[in-house]
Amino acid sequence: MKTKLIVIAWRNLWRNKRRTLITMASIVFSVFFASVMRSLQEGSYDKMIDNLVKFYTGYVQVQDSGYWNEKTLDNTIEEDTSLSRLTEKLPDVLLVTPRIEGYGLAASKDKSKPVLVLGIDPEKEDKIIKLSRKIIKGSAVNDSDEAVMIAEGLAGYLDLQTGDTLVIISQGYHGVSAAGKFPVKAIFRHPSPEFNNRMIFCNLKTAQAFFYLGNKVTSQVVMVKDHYKVAHIKHFIEKHIPETLRVMTWDEMQPEMDSMIKGDRAGGIVMLLVLYLVIGFGIFGTAMMMINERKKEFGVVNSIGMTKTEINLVLLIETFLLGIIGVIAGLIITIPVIWYFYLNPVPLTGDMAKAMIEYGLEPFYFVSVKSSIFLNQGGIILILCFIVSCFSMISVGRMKMIDALRS
Repeated sequence: MKTKLIVIAWRNLWRNKRRTLITMASIVFSVFFASVMRSLQEGSYDKMIDNLVKFYTGYVQVQDSGYWNEKTLDNTIEEDTSLSRLTEKLPDVLLVTPRIEGYGLAASKDKSKPVLVLGIDPEKEDKIIKLSRKIIKGSAVNDSDEAVMIAEGLAGYLDLQTGDTLVIISQGYHGVSAAGKFPVKAIFRHPSPEFNNRMIFCNLKTAQAFFYLGNKVTSQVVMVKDHYKVAHIKHFIEKHIPETLRVMTWDEMQPEMDSMIKGDRAGGIVMLLVLYLVIGFGIFGTAMMMINERKKEFGVVNSIGMTKTEINLVLLIETFLLGIIGVIAGLIITIPVIWYFYLNPVPLTGDMAKAMIEYGLEPFYFVSVKSSIFLNQGGIILILCFIVSCFSMISVGRMKMIDALRS
């Protein structure tokens, strides 16, 4: 019997092809526009987080309990390799790497500029931030190099090329004066304009020797697969470290950015609600029109033995078939378009580009290809179809079939 009802519903849809195609087209375009809107939003968030978090703070940090409130090299910690091995066994963790974060004054010839000096494990970091791919001149430092890699903007300001010597002056562990000369082995382009003007990378040993840290580091950084799933990693690490250490997630280290993302996402959801409200009323209007046009049909099929329950089931199936076909067609159109722009971000120009650069962002439209974005839109459309079906079934339930036969 259920199969017969599906066949009847399918045939009913195509009795009025124009109406069915118009309704399906509205669903297709709603899925397309909603998916593109969400993809643009989430893509910009992902790129913003990656540029700042992946290249600077990391997604989770293990640090001295006093380091975040007072970022001095006196609040450093000993690297715990056993904790790293234990944390890397978690399924959502990519790797754990030590970092040294220090500040200083870089100089060359008659120019100087405040800089951020990051001591890293070159091999581990390259697996995550792909630093070697961002090098525009020279080659990446390795574990034995007593050299530095400097950002393109900083190199331009100090008029440095690969092979030149860079002087860095700073303050080391326990107030020791730190100064050194370092050959420039590579010039790289950082995706964030802010960091592209002041960042320097060197290997961990070079940073430890420069700042007189011995075997200490400022933090152990945990790199994860999904930056929105860090709470359970933090909870796990907290169980295995002493009270003198502290665990912080990227949103705790960057509260301003986290608040901005949440606020902007809320605005985007409001826009989507308006879009879905329009779509829902469109589907609702179509469904009500179908019922009014088919009153006599309902009276006839009821008189020959089809119950109101079966009529309602046919209407439910019709609405869901409309929704499913529209959603599938919408996703078939949307996914290739989104994927193309994921591989080829659209550059911004003019005032919009300047505004993005001022906020420390790359002047491009980035999109996200997370499957949840597309599945959520399809799910919302089907929920709307179910709600519309409920109103249709209520309307049929109240219908007097004798009057319907005379209509």
